[in-house]
Parts: sequence; structure tokens; C-alpha cells
Amino acid sequence: MNTNIKLQLKQFIKAKRSQVFDAWTKPELMVQWYHPGAMTNPSASSDLKVGGKYHIEMKGQMDGKPVNPTASGEYTKIIPNELISFTWGWDGDPSSKTLVTIELKDVESGTEVTLTHERFENTDKRDHHQKGWFGCLENLAKFYNN
Repeated sequence: MNTNIKLQLKQFIKAKRSQVFDAWTKPELMVQWYHPGAMTNPSASSDLKVGGKYHIEMKGQMDGKPVNPTASGEYTKIIPNELISFTWGWDGDPSSKTLVTIELKDVESGTEVTLTHERFENTDKRDHHQKGWFGCLENLAKFYNN
């Protein structure tokens, strides 16, 4: 099995690194943007420490069908306002967990977010997540650009 399959996306956010870090780690902010497209987040939690767990519940439509998936995992590396790494999996899905790393970098007028998601089992799963992460990052940008 090839688990070296990964994706990487970058997004400019018109906010300070500390604000963007908070958006990824504080549940009251996570529920406002941490979903693709027009979905919503009924709940989120975050125990921000290495080994701490998080969950993000999403609700809405996917491919024309109502869905209510919950992603969860645990934090593997945290450098405040710079980097967050965490395992990623869908509750109820026996597939192996993947790894997400969020890097934050100061750029003119804001922050550049680099999202790397790796250890996919196949390119189909990568491509599905790429669409979802693209939508999440767009929502994060809108959250701070309003």
C-alpha cells in the first residue's frame, strides 16, 4: 500500500497568525468556518496539547445527499501561532488515520496558511479531501475577510 500520497494547499488569510491559529484550535471559532461549502458545524471540541483530541461535526449536503460526518483525531505537534499537526479520520470509518499539518507564515497584510494532508491510501481519497479542504480554506478566508 502506498501511503505517501499527499495533497498541499495554500491560502492567504487577512488576519494575524495568532488569530488564524485560534481559528484552527478554539471550538467557538472552529464552528464558524471548519466545513466545506455551505455545510455547518453543529459542534467542535479541542484539547490543544500533544496527545489531546479534537472533533469537528459537519452537517449539510454532499453530492445531493444529506450528510452529518464527524472528523476526529489527536494533536501530534503544536508550535503556537506557527504549526499544528494532527491525525485525521472520520468517525465510523475503519480506514487508517491520515496526518494533517497546518503551517502559518507572516505575509504582507496577513497570514499564509499551508495545509499538507498526507498518508492517503489512494488518490481517490486524496482528491475527495482536496475538494473538502479547498472549501474549508475558502470559508476561513471569508471568515476573516468579512
